[in-house]
Amino acid sequence: MGGKKRPTISQLEKRIRREKKEAKEKKRKKLKREVTTSLSIESVSFDELVNEIMKMKYITPYVFSNKFGVKISHAKRYLKELEDRGVIKLIDRNRRIMLYVPIKKS
Repeated sequence: MGGKKRPTISQLEKRIRREKKEAKEKKRKKLKREVTTSLSIESVSFDELVNEIMKMKYITPYVFSNKFGVKISHAKRYLKELEDRGVIKLIDRNRRIMLYVPIKKS
């Protein structure tokens, strides 16, 4: 019978140190990846944006938001605007995702 024994003092100390370290790393990761709520792409010129997009094989709202650090809803708006300007072309669309491909200038 008996059951689980109590951990030794050194085991407790190690566990507490490890938990503190993990909590600190978790907090650091949260602080590192903050998405801006403002439209920060306006600080980047349109030509630079187009050049970055032309380097990509495909563009989705998720890829765009990760690359430029904006919310996905803003990324969808930007991609729609870029499609209207003729920079990218909508290849496939369903209710969840839109897949764009850059139009190569000849």
